[in-house]
Amino acid sequence: MTTIRLQTVLATATILISISACCPPPTPTALVTGVTTRVAATSGVTPPPTAIPAATEPPPTAIPVHPIQVRQVDGRAEFYDRRTGERFVPRGVNYFYIVPVPGGRLEDRFFGVGVFDAERVDADFATLSEHGFNTVRIFLDSCSRGAGCIGNLDGPGLNPPYLDNIVETMRLAKRHGLYLLLTSNDLPDLGGYAHASAEGVNELFAPYRNSQYLTGPGVEAACTYWGDLLQGLAERGAPFDAVLGWSLLNEQWYIRNEPPFSLDEGTVTTANGESYDLSDPAQKQQMAVDAMIYYVGQVREVILSYDPSALITMGFFAPDYPNPFREGDWRYVETAPLLETAALDFFDFHAYPGDRSLQENAENYGMIGFDTKPIVLGEVGAFIDRYPSEESAARAIQEWVAESCEYGFDGWLYWGLYRAPEAIGDATWGFLDGEGLMMEALSPVEQPDLCNPGPLPRSNLAFGKPVIASRFLPEEPPERAVDGQPTQWGAGNHAPQWIQIDLGAPATVRQVRLVVSQWPAGETVHQVWGGGPGEDLRLLHEFRGYTEENQVLDFVPAAPLERIQIVRIITLASPSWVAWKEIEVIGEIRED
Repeated sequence: MTTIRLQTVLATATILISISACCPPPTPTALVTGVTTRVAATSGVTPPPTAIPAATEPPPTAIPVHPIQVRQVDGRAEFYDRRTGERFVPRGVNYFYIVPVPGGRLEDRFFGVGVFDAERVDADFATLSEHGFNTVRIFLDSCSRGAGCIGNLDGPGLNPPYLDNIVETMRLAKRHGLYLLLTSNDLPDLGGYAHASAEGVNELFAPYRNSQYLTGPGVEAACTYWGDLLQGLAERGAPFDAVLGWSLLNEQWYIRNEPPFSLDEGTVTTANGESYDLSDPAQKQQMAVDAMIYYVGQVREVILSYDPSALITMGFFAPDYPNPFREGDWRYVETAPLLETAALDFFDFHAYPGDRSLQENAENYGMIGFDTKPIVLGEVGAFIDRYPSEESAARAIQEWVAESCEYGFDGWLYWGLYRAPEAIGDATWGFLDGEGLMMEALSPVEQPDLCNPGPLPRSNLAFGKPVIASRFLPEEPPERAVDGQPTQWGAGNHAPQWIQIDLGAPATVRQVRLVVSQWPAGETVHQVWGGGPGEDLRLLHEFRGYTEENQVLDFVPAAPLERIQIVRIITLASPSWVAWKEIEVIGEIRED
């Protein structure tokens, strides 16, 4: 599961304009019955219009057929390239570009007018293509309010220069042989879309996501938004064949502690014309599922009217049952009932290595044994507060992705190309961090088969090797310093203390990396000693200075150190008990 990554909780737009309906509801919108009179008196429910204006006709330009489609092979769905007949496996990255915005916030402004940089995008796409990646996932509208965002600042509709930036990105992707998975994060605050959606708000349909997905005005606003988007792109000659799929939402969820899900009496009728008894939990669940099926179907119809061969998807984090995930979380997700019934060509599920297993994620998604449609792991990343070094993060992601093959995932998109600022929370190691080890660990050139990955291109020789220490706490043994996890060796006492690793054979050492575990922060002295088999150890380097928790100390010798088998780290001075979160020795075992 991801948290609300790169999302700003949206305020209701104040542009008081109307938007033409494009998805006619079959019955009155948000009809409320069987509820107390106080609701009837204040709900603000309005009768449906007698006539629904038709959607704007698509421009009469030729729309190219998308090369990547979905087929069934031996009863299992897969992506394929219709030009070659070969299977296509989406492998790539999420690409966001986070910058400071007014109000002291940070926001993804990848397409933002004045921020979008075609030269940077071109160079980054070239790098991804050189490494064999084929797919890039980008948020269409994470810049939803303020000058330069997707919605018009001073009137209805979309911002033309912003659309120009989307089209330019599509052209750059096509130039480099990449496919885009373009995802909506939310209805834009500007341009009138959020205001139109809010017409469905009353005491039974809370603002924002519940009213967006459950009421006629909410669905209509989404249809209008997607129609305006696709029309604007088509009018600019956008190369739709550079798109792998249109993702209706980055992560779909309802708000469980707001109406109608928080209510336990009354009957509501949602945008699909069906009525549900709020006193029955089963009917509430069915309402959530039916509403999303209807939402997907209506918006899909609009998109296909402009881009007939497009693939449609939607993103989800895992529901919190049958394995409880997020106790007290106000977000409510259903996925298993959608797999067979929602009009999505493939699914985009998100799962990060962390506190729960892939099996638990897959069980909650309901995807075990499901082969009818492809499922992409559209967000997967290694959090920097969980994996203390680039090498441990890359190793963990390789293992996670390889295991995901057992549960039926058909593609992988890492989060992300750049590291998100730690200030927004949940920052992960990026493809372009450090020496680019994460990119190489997942690259189709270096790793043709992620289900059976080979060794990392630059190996940590200390990983899992025999280790001893001067002393240790029972719950913090020396092995914790070489396990690639956010654990630690703790001596349980002050300096001097030491820890020693046997690499197993003479090696050429190019780097020693130490991840600090220390509280309080302060002045320390650490020494790195090393030697070959049967030799006296010699001092290789000394770290002297102020250190603090999670700091990384790197020793890179001027020339590689030959015939090193034993590495000992000695702490001579520290204000805290001596401990290390991770010790890495980068190099290669000598062949002679």
